[in-house]
Amino acid sequence: MYATCPHCNQSFEPEPGFYFGAMFVSYGINTLLFIASWITLTLVYPDYSLLLLLGLLVGIVLLSLPFSFRLSRSIWLALFVRFDPHQVIK
Repeated sequence: MYATCPHCNQSFEPEPGFYFGAMFVSYGINTLLFIASWITLTLVYPDYSLLLLLGLLVGIVLLSLPFSFRLSRSIWLALFVRFDPHQVIK
C-alpha cells in the first residue's frame, strides 16, 4: 500500500500498530469465505472428504490473500478516518 494517499495526502499509517484491528476484519472476511466454500462444496459434492475440504480452503485463502489484506485495511481505515472528497492536496 502507499504510505500516503496520492489524492489527498492522507497518511495510511496514522500511528504505529494502527492496523492491528484489521486482523479482526480479515478474520471475519476469511470466515465468510470459509463458510461459503463449505456450503457450496456440500451442495455441489455432498460426499467430500476432509482432505478435499482443507485443500479447497487453503487454495481459497492463498488466492484471496492480496484482496482480503487490502480490503481489511481499507475497511479498518474507513472506520476511523473521515473521507472528504473535496479536500485539497496540501
